[in-house]
Amino acid sequence: MGNATFADINMIWAREEGSNQVKGFVVAKDNPGFAVEKIKTKVLRTTRTGVAWFAVGCAMGAYEHALRYATERQQFGRPIGGFQLVQDLLVRMLGNVTATQAMMLRLGQMQDEGVMLDEHASLAKAFCTVKCRETVGYARELLGGNGILLENHIGRFVADAEAIYSYEGTREMNTLIVGKSITGLSAFV
Repeated sequence: MGNATFADINMIWAREEGSNQVKGFVVAKDNPGFAVEKIKTKVLRTTRTGVAWFAVGCAMGAYEHALRYATERQQFGRPIGGFQLVQDLLVRMLGNVTATQAMMLRLGQMQDEGVMLDEHASLAKAFCTVKCRETVGYARELLGGNGILLENHIGRFVADAEAIYSYEGTREMNTLIVGKSITGLSAFV
């Protein structure tokens, strides 16, 4: 719950039994039956993992839309997917998607095994969000001017990639966490 241990009022999302709908409930900290427990050393690990997965999904979406566009968009009497530079961009995107999927698969396995540490989540968050930005950039490049039109969706992926890149710790912060782990030396000021 993030700030629930010290907040006066909390927003709780729960399924209402009568309607079976998920609703938001405003609950005061002294409400009978309401109790919170501070989660120690788990929250950022979990949320950074989630953000890394968001990055994978965003990159996949950008790649899939760019691939569809490349097979449908005609230039000089043939689909642009038949041009060398377009294929190069598609392969770069696919490489990024595949690498991030593989990383996240392994991270999920480590989580299931109970051996995932903060630095693993930080590495995944930093790597996957960088590759996501790169991938949506390639998709935007592939679509040219059409990449900013809402009906082609790539502009949305670009905006999403920027948000995903920024939250749950910057790339720089996450690399310092990983750097401390691999060197044993803290670069934090």
